[in-house]
Amino acid sequence: MPKQGFLGTGAPLSADVTLAIEFAMGVTLLLGMMLARRQRYRAHAWCQSSVVLLNGVLIAVAMIPSFHERVLPKVPEKLDRSFYALATAHAALGSLAEAGGLYVALAAGTNLLPERLRLTNYKVWMRSVLILWWLALLLGLATYIRWYVPLFR
Repeated sequence: MPKQGFLGTGAPLSADVTLAIEFAMGVTLLLGMMLARRQRYRAHAWCQSSVVLLNGVLIAVAMIPSFHERVLPKVPEKLDRSFYALATAHAALGSLAEAGGLYVALAAGTNLLPERLRLTNYKVWMRSVLILWWLALLLGLATYIRWYVPLFR
């Protein structure tokens, strides 16, 4: 398996694949939003839930190990450097977005949570999580650029 990625940045293949999948999932979330607007709620639920679950896998397999190896040992003493600050902000916001996505999926799509924890205003929660998710995605892109694009290193 090649060590170099396909985006021509010097990033490892795993980083390029992760970035490409994350952006594809971002677009998929927007398509899922369109499904809801067209009142295709079952397809919307499957679409959004699938992205949340796949994102959880990518976080567990690619992002957590990378963060623990490259960033966490330098926190908090090097948070004044963009390399560590961006990655830490991305991890924090991404964790919040993933937790929010899991909560929405459980609270809106199942009866697993107690009645008092279920959603009543779906739109606000779903839109808020979508905005968080895209902010985390953009921070992830900024992190990728800072880590792997020579002009920004």
